[in-house]
Amino acid sequence: MDQQGLEWRPIGKRSVFSTRIFDINEITSVSPEKTESIFYALHASDWVIVVPVVLDEAGSESFLMVRQWRHGTAELSVEFPGGVIDAGEDPLAAARRELLEETGYRAGTLTHAGTVSPNPAIMDNKCHIYIAENLENTNALDLDDDEYLAAEAIGVTSVFESMGHGEYLHGLMSAALFLYLQKKGLPKR
Repeated sequence: MDQQGLEWRPIGKRSVFSTRIFDINEITSVSPEKTESIFYALHASDWVIVVPVVLDEAGSESFLMVRQWRHGTAELSVEFPGGVIDAGEDPLAAARRELLEETGYRAGTLTHAGTVSPNPAIMDNKCHIYIAENLENTNALDLDDDEYLAAEAIGVTSVFESMGHGEYLHGLMSAALFLYLQKKGLPKR
């Protein structure tokens, strides 16, 4: 497909609002037809999500997930562990850190499953997704001051069937599950 005539050319950007989590930028861009328009976008640090795989006594796979309160929806959410990548930190190191902080588990193996744009229409950051296997339980959480969560192992099939319903509404978790399935295949029934 010919992409000429689709791209806008940004000519100016300024921050109009800042928080500790994100900034709102006003962006002036020139359209393919040479007209100027103003758009608003959120600037945030990149994120990481970890899909930790654990085996039960029978050898069946489960995901180690966290249940936590989300202020945007004012609801509990079941999610894969993850969070913000610190300044100067690479995504792999952030994945190791976030898994350990939120679950107390250390990954023996971390595999990059993919990178997605959470919402490219209004956000400029990326979310890096990793699969964690060969986990070791250190029994030591290191949660942020405003972080309250509980980790639990949930069967892969149960997560697959629940995604998009009830407490499984977080869109990035669907993306993480999709990338896991792309790498590992569909769960056996």
